[in-house]
Amino acid sequence: MKHQKEKERWILGSLLLNLFLSLLKLIFAIITGSLALIAEAIHSFSDLIASVISLIGVKLSAKRPKSFPYGLYKLENITAIVISFFLFFASYEIIREVVFNEDEREIKNPEFAVAVILIAMILTFIYSRFEKKAGEKLNSPTLVADAQHIWADFLSSTIVLIGLVGVMLGYHNVDKYAAAIVSLFILHSGYEIFKEGIKVLLDVSLSQEDIEKIKAILSKNPYVEKIKIIRGRFAGSYKFVEIEILLKNLGLREAHSIVDSLAESIKNEIQNIDSVFIHYEPVRQQGLRIAVLTDGNDNIKDFSSAKEIVIIDIKDNKKMNIVKKLSVKNEEMEIGKVLSDESVYIVITKNHPEDFQVRFLISKAGILVWETKENKFEKAIDEVVKSWSKFLKSEGEI
Repeated sequence: MKHQKEKERWILGSLLLNLFLSLLKLIFAIITGSLALIAEAIHSFSDLIASVISLIGVKLSAKRPKSFPYGLYKLENITAIVISFFLFFASYEIIREVVFNEDEREIKNPEFAVAVILIAMILTFIYSRFEKKAGEKLNSPTLVADAQHIWADFLSSTIVLIGLVGVMLGYHNVDKYAAAIVSLFILHSGYEIFKEGIKVLLDVSLSQEDIEKIKAILSKNPYVEKIKIIRGRFAGSYKFVEIEILLKNLGLREAHSIVDSLAESIKNEIQNIDSVFIHYEPVRQQGLRIAVLTDGNDNIKDFSSAKEIVIIDIKDNKKMNIVKKLSVKNEEMEIGKVLSDESVYIVITKNHPEDFQVRFLISKAGILVWETKENKFEKAIDEVVKSWSKFLKSEGEI
């Protein structure tokens, strides 16, 4: 899967960083006896376990067994939720130690602890910033979640540093207070990760920005008459999109080609889309829309000699309503393009266009070319309406 190796490298880097920091903090927490540093060691250890789960989740999410045709992408979100529980546990352990242990702790060599915290702050600041950017670029909730709790580690280290400086100045209880504040940072980070993971597992919608982009792509296509539904959901790093649209009356092959083109455009415009499902329906014909090629004086012409296209709506009561008149050059291709954009069902003309490309364009737009021997506008219209009425009667619609 695209970007899979890059995700795995970032998670592996996070794992190694947390392993190093966990051991470093634990060793110096034992040496110095700092509760705040012990809290930090627990925090980093929980990050280490979380990174291991993240790595497993990212690897498994790339699998697509037959039993799971939509992929195992949500394993990324599940692992993110598991990470949040590790953070909740770390926060609980720290609060329990602060509240229920009343023994005064003696901190030895606090300068060693300060040095350790400074090293941890530098490493976590740099790594969390770069990992978050990578997670956003790759649209990976696991990487973003991992970067968030590494950033929480940096913030909590800042509090620990303040506490240790207080101890060096003779305020021994500051270490406990620092540990309690660290636990709140951890708790908040866990809540945010848990919330985002649950939203995806419950099929939260695509962002409004993505939906607007999809609307814009669909609206630009001249064959799309109406957008009925756009909905989508997340699964891990990937998005699934479902769309219902009304298309102009086209042949099956042409409609399928247009839908494929729309799906491809959406995938190109929006990152990390796994699939786009488009359900399309033909526009339900209400009455009849006819285009008549004329010379501008109600005389019927063909594609190479017409100067005007008259668009007419024939309602079910057979009354005629002129919608618009379009001036055109007596050029087959121009007339063909205008007709294909006007949602007409029939074009009345003296002859079919001679240019094969124009014929194909008209056919692709689902327009019936009606050749007539009549010369006058109204007589030609009447000819078509009578034939249409006869057809409706045979179909039992009137």
